[in-house]
Amino acid sequence: MFGLTGAQQAAGGFFCGSQFATPDNPITACPSGNLGTTRLRLPANDEEANDDTNPGRVASRSLIDVGFGTDNLFMVESGKRTVLRFTILNVTNKAAMFNFLSTFGGTHFVAPRTYQGSFGFVF
Repeated sequence: MFGLTGAQQAAGGFFCGSQFATPDNPITACPSGNLGTTRLRLPANDEEANDDTNPGRVASRSLIDVGFGTDNLFMVESGKRTVLRFTILNVTNKAAMFNFLSTFGGTHFVAPRTYQGSFGFVF
């Protein structure tokens, strides 16, 4: 963990007691022993970390998305119709990550609350 840069520690939510890592102030030692992370699940100190059998994982999280719409806005009987859709992703605006230091993909975060809308015509 101490081999990570300050930016990597900050992205993972690393802390020692009440001190959180920042890009300019990484955690280099933790004398209090209260070392942890808010966005990752790491093997406990007494467990042996192993990339095959006991790897570190991204912490579990629950996200809420809401969507609604209609495929026939004006309720017409003909083949032509109007569609309308609206979606809110990550309603609670939770900060989380879904990939950390992946060999091929790097680190990825969950997008903040996002609003999407579409309006279309079918003919």
